Amino acid sequence: MRHHGGVSSKTTVRRQSAVFLAYVHQLPRWAPLILLPALLIAGMAIPGPVGAIPLILLAFVVWFLFMATPPRNTSHLLIRYAVPLLLVAVAVAKLLA
Repeated sequence: MRHHGGVSSKTTVRRQSAVFLAYVHQLPRWAPLILLPALLIAGMAIPGPVGAIPLILLAFVVWFLFMATPPRNTSHLLIRYAVPLLLVAVAVAKLLA
């Protein structure tokens, strides 16, 4: 792992993710509860490459939210990587279909 000025790249990613989490925290409580499922439903319902766009956005949002919180155990770490990868895989399948 490469260090820049004593700060690891992992810490940098967490810090940048924390900025996104702070923005999400400023939203009304209902906004993420509506937005995240809406992106999933839109991505699955819209056919073709256009349907991949909400899924990619959802993958980035989920990734940043997961990176902003420390993993509790191994299964949490596995889910942290599996969920965004699954969303990207479905988006790629939509792009190729």
